[in-house]
Amino acid sequence: MRGIIQNAAATLFAVMVLYWAAGAYDAALRDPRYFDGWVLCAAMIVQLVLHIRKTLPALPLGRAASWLRAHIYTGYFIIAAFALHTGFSLPDAPLEWIVWGFFILVAVSGTIGAYLSWSIPEKLSYDGEPITFERIPAFRFALAQEVETLAMQSMERTGSLAISDLYVDRLRAFLERPRNVLAHLRGVRRPLQGLCVEIDNLEPVFDTAGKETLRLIRDRVVAKDGLDFQHAHLGLLQIWLFVHIPATYSVIALTIIHILVVYAFSSGVP
Repeated sequence: MRGIIQNAAATLFAVMVLYWAAGAYDAALRDPRYFDGWVLCAAMIVQLVLHIRKTLPALPLGRAASWLRAHIYTGYFIIAAFALHTGFSLPDAPLEWIVWGFFILVAVSGTIGAYLSWSIPEKLSYDGEPITFERIPAFRFALAQEVETLAMQSMERTGSLAISDLYVDRLRAFLERPRNVLAHLRGVRRPLQGLCVEIDNLEPVFDTAGKETLRLIRDRVVAKDGLDFQHAHLGLLQIWLFVHIPATYSVIALTIIHILVVYAFSSGVP
């Protein structure tokens, strides 16, 4: 919390300095939009550098978390600088509308990304080791195979179809692909609890070995639900990046065009 307050205070101070400097530029009979516009452009370049650093984690240039914080608070500064640059008003030309629209998209998606980086647990792992989005299907397939094997072995050993029927009717569909994405994003565990109740309800009809089989199946169902949690949140981050990064590069390209147009039709004097 102390770090958040310090970073927020530093960002607010930088915004106040920019506001004062733009006012001084205006008092010198110069158009302050040229001043705060270049400050805004420089801050966007800083953001681009921070993004490039994030894609090169092997470089010994400090902790990734520190770069992420710098990226987030620089983004807040850019939002304030953009509002100051536009005079807190809507555009009045087609190109300005396009730049404004893409900037709003970047600002909104960036704010959402800052929230996701805070709200999604840092320790996204499976069986004690870090997990990536691409590895989830392999883990899911392995769990499905194990549960199917346990169900078939139980039927062969006891002659009872109770576990195999539960597997066919309820567990196989659950294990085959990601389930309950919205529930995981909302933090709702009711679907998992329902499956666990169905598994536990079979215990009275089995001996000790059968109960052990049910316990092993239950453990794997819980593990699969954990994978679904990972899939839901990592997938959300994938979708966010698919929106935020292309929009960011679009804003940079449009900003260059905007600068060329501005200097093609004016001299920087009001």
